[in-house]
Amino acid sequence: MQSTLCPRRGLGIFHQALASALIVFSTQAVLVPTARAQEQVTGNTAAIIAATVQGLPSCLAYQVTGVCFFLKCYVFYCETETSIRVAHYMPDVVISTYNDPAQHPWADIGKPVAMALTQAGSSMMGSLLDSSASTARESKEVVTFKSADAIGNPVGAILGGTSSSFEFPDFQELMSFPSSELPKIMQQWATVPVDLGNNILEGARNQAMNPGQLLGSLGSMPGEFGGMLSSMGNLGLSNPFAGLTPSGGTDTGASGGSAGTGSSGQPTTGQSSSYQQMLDSIYKGLEQSGASSRENSNGNAGTSAYICPGGAGMLSIHYNSDIDANFWRGKIPLELLYPGSWIPGVGEVGNSLINTWGGTYPRTGELVQSHPVKSSAVLTARVSSIIRQAAQPHIYKKLSAKGESNYVYFKRGVEPRWQAVHPVPSPACITFGQNDSISLGSYGDYKTSGAEGYIWNLWNKYECCERKTPIFLFAVP
Repeated sequence: MQSTLCPRRGLGIFHQALASALIVFSTQAVLVPTARAQEQVTGNTAAIIAATVQGLPSCLAYQVTGVCFFLKCYVFYCETETSIRVAHYMPDVVISTYNDPAQHPWADIGKPVAMALTQAGSSMMGSLLDSSASTARESKEVVTFKSADAIGNPVGAILGGTSSSFEFPDFQELMSFPSSELPKIMQQWATVPVDLGNNILEGARNQAMNPGQLLGSLGSMPGEFGGMLSSMGNLGLSNPFAGLTPSGGTDTGASGGSAGTGSSGQPTTGQSSSYQQMLDSIYKGLEQSGASSRENSNGNAGTSAYICPGGAGMLSIHYNSDIDANFWRGKIPLELLYPGSWIPGVGEVGNSLINTWGGTYPRTGELVQSHPVKSSAVLTARVSSIIRQAAQPHIYKKLSAKGESNYVYFKRGVEPRWQAVHPVPSPACITFGQNDSISLGSYGDYKTSGAEGYIWNLWNKYECCERKTPIFLFAVP
């Protein structure tokens, strides 16, 4: 099959459109890695877009993997149609870790959103949320606590044609935790050898098998979340994310929790001018570059038949640790039900106890790790573990492929790739936990931030083919 030239030609169009859009609304962004990170105090949307585009050759890993067959029937006969099956990574979200919302490393988007949601999270917690601490020594171990968030990468939305889709965290996945995730946790405990146990471990096992007391606190979550949305309205943030399509357009893609509703239950008009202005700027750039409002060969909304739409809309908020403060700060310790929160070596960001940057569990903001870049990487991996799965014990919005009506997706259990964006951007993707024990230096040396704010791109892998008809037959291979 020699059809691989078509996807290559399609990718050339994407690169040209992205480059054109970037010229329209980017500012001077530092892209060349430097010896010291202090040359970049904060990041901005233009720098994030530029770094993401620079990472496409290394991170996209585009492949033509086969052909999909569809059945199309007429009155007296049927015939088959085909489309190309492709696989690639997509820059779904930008994950940031930071000490204080006022020091958020994404200055023009992350900072105003984080500052507003910190106040909303305080309302939900019933107490003022203090800032996360800088790295501090306790009992001869370096204990770090950070805040974190995950926001949709504009480049991923452009590539996937989902720029009008916006999502906001809600408690839907959390409410599914007892019925969907808890049985899996019990199965995990069933595989833990009994002779591995001690008093603490057996106590954790028993708690996981009888979690009634912990689960009792979930009943009030919907009401608390509603109170949080009301407080956002009082802050002048009554649904700042509804109607994000600018210039008189309509919001066709908003889903999940909205940031505020009127008395009729419908979204109210928002007043988040900074957020709206940035979206207006990006949409204007896309229109001038010809990268927006594309349709694939089947007439469906999307960038191309040769790109799988990813799991995040433009600047969607998939996670914010202050909205999730009850769980990220351990007030409701459902993370302690997981065996990985108690057993060393389970879920390590690395490949062994000897070579580990830290544990994925418990997925809270506290971590024992002396290197600030590695600690940010581990916390970023924790956020990824939350938003890439369903029914997790957190308040978030799951990453879900946006093109399921127009594309057939194939499940892939592939770990994501990571790209450093701030303070020192990298054009290459890596996997966290690489072994640097025999290296002269540690990963992240000379890439630290004085403000302890870091930004990473999460590249998720997708495999799909364009849906030609509703009747999908099979795929080869």
